[in-house]
Amino acid sequence: MYGDCSVPKRGDAYVLKNVIHDWPEDDAVRILKNVRVAARTGARLLLCEFVIPEHNRDFHGKWVDLEMLVVAGARERTAAEYGRLIDQAGFRLNRVVDTASPLSIVEATAV
Repeated sequence: MYGDCSVPKRGDAYVLKNVIHDWPEDDAVRILKNVRVAARTGARLLLCEFVIPEHNRDFHGKWVDLEMLVVAGARERTAAEYGRLIDQAGFRLNRVVDTASPLSIVEATAV
């Protein structure tokens, strides 16, 4: 990972928009662990990402998933896959909130 990867300490909430989908599994967990080290227990993590639905209907995020695979070796994820990443990093998944846009908000709490 390149650039300034510092995370402000003891924040109430951390927002990452279109960040985690840029990275393969191990790097995504490392990014989230860096946030967890800085976060106080109980802090919120809000990920604004495409969340691939379980259904097989058309969804724009499926095309973005293919693009991320080709361009960065990364991927979009389902709610369950985000839950596993978050768990490995020391957060607890609270909920996934669909929005009017194609992005969803994955909400978690530092444990």
